[in-house]
Amino acid sequence: MSLFTRRPEGKHLRNYDPMMAFMPFLMQKRNESAIYFTQEIDITEIKAFLHEHNHQTLSNGGVKMTLFHVILAALIRVVAERPQMNRFIIGRRVYQRNDFSVAFVMKREFKDDAKEEIVVMKFEPNETLESISSKLQKEVHKIRAEAKVDAVKRSGIVNWFNVLMLLPRFVLKAFVAIMTWLDYYNLLPKFVIDLDPMHASVFVSNLGSLGIDAPFHHLFEWGTTPVFITIGVSKKVPKVLADGTIGVREVVNLGITLDERIGDGFYYARSLQRFKQILEHPQELEKPYTPKSEKF
Repeated sequence: MSLFTRRPEGKHLRNYDPMMAFMPFLMQKRNESAIYFTQEIDITEIKAFLHEHNHQTLSNGGVKMTLFHVILAALIRVVAERPQMNRFIIGRRVYQRNDFSVAFVMKREFKDDAKEEIVVMKFEPNETLESISSKLQKEVHKIRAEAKVDAVKRSGIVNWFNVLMLLPRFVLKAFVAIMTWLDYYNLLPKFVIDLDPMHASVFVSNLGSLGIDAPFHHLFEWGTTPVFITIGVSKKVPKVLADGTIGVREVVNLGITLDERIGDGFYYARSLQRFKQILEHPQELEKPYTPKSEKF
């Protein structure tokens, strides 16, 4: 691997479709390369699955699972099976990411004036729903416990803003320009990449917890995150069932924004179909997936 193409979080793809490799030169920015999907997910079976699981495990001291946990577990499984979804563009080059990382926002408390924290977590491809739920629960509890001890200090990269926002505007502008230059030329320090939510595989925003539906979110020009998923509020709708009768089903909408330069439309469509299939059959996530290689 060339010194000029080496990055800590991914491997430069050399044997790549020439047409796709040329796309970052035609579409130079992430938002001009963005495509948008709305995916309605029937969560009736997920809700029944979660109710049964939580009823059995909570009485034995187990971990409570939520819809967010199931969606995240399905994402991890799809990326394990279809690794092109874990690519990114930087410096007009295409990279395969080494790990799968998820960024999301959490509130310290469910209050209007409560501060938000940005969480970045890495997961292995053979994770099960139970292990993912356990990791998420531990991380959330840790951040909220730390917030009670120190109401000023923030989690991860957000804590840096306490210092950065003391600087004059011209210094901040120069700082961002320098960091962008370092990222473009693969010189950005690894600890920044690891902490930064805009260098994650995917950013997930659970707006259903706020009682609103899923909008389309933009992709940030800073960083390398090529996928943004919003989760809407659940609602009950009439559906035509398999036997031809009309029944009431519970559904949520997902708003998906992704950088089309990392793959072709056919691959995206198949990946989204698989994602929907897993969500509607969550029992698949109870067993670990064994990928063909050690990395995504």
